[in-house]
Amino acid sequence: MTSIQDHCCGADVFFDKKTAKKQYRQYLKKGPSRVTAKIIRQLTNNTIEGKSLIDVGGGIGALQWWFLQQGGSQSTAIDASSGYLQQAEEHAIKNAWGEKTNFVLGDYTVVHTQVDRPDYITLDKVVCCYPDYKQIIEVSCKKAKTHIALSYPIDGIISKIVSWFGALLIKFKSNSFRPYVHPVNKIREVFHEQGYERVSHTLAFPWHIETYRRMKG
Repeated sequence: MTSIQDHCCGADVFFDKKTAKKQYRQYLKKGPSRVTAKIIRQLTNNTIEGKSLIDVGGGIGALQWWFLQQGGSQSTAIDASSGYLQQAEEHAIKNAWGEKTNFVLGDYTVVHTQVDRPDYITLDKVVCCYPDYKQIIEVSCKKAKTHIALSYPIDGIISKIVSWFGALLIKFKSNSFRPYVHPVNKIREVFHEQGYERVSHTLAFPWHIETYRRMKG
């Protein structure tokens, strides 16, 4: 199995500056992607003003910009891709959000200790990019004060075949990054074990989009 360190190094190469610029142009033209827009819709009924966010693997920052536009006080991007972080930071500076944003490069499960606990954590298409789904969810559950929103692929034979072909193509490029299809029921079990309840769910094939809230008591 690919080590976490090699996997993150591969992600930095795979999600490069060229890819970031292309996605940024699409964002400026069309807004957030279909899946990201559904995460935003799930979070819209929550109190954002004055709250803080860690956006894990958030790419060019669509979730962060929405969060700050809604009155969020602080947004931190943690990503294994230096290209994405550079693009996101450039956007923040252009929009005078420098004092409200923070950008951290590295493996989220390690570098999250560099920033304070946020109210919200988002993991948009992140669990499928990490070998150990349990670790990344447990870290998020302990780190977040109130809510976690995420998207991850449906499981089953079709998703596994698509993931296998994707991994094969990446391997041909001699890249250590790999996509993963983790068992849906196991992902949900981790949230329950960590004291979270699911408050929103929708599908945007082939993605589950869910929001979890820390239970009181």
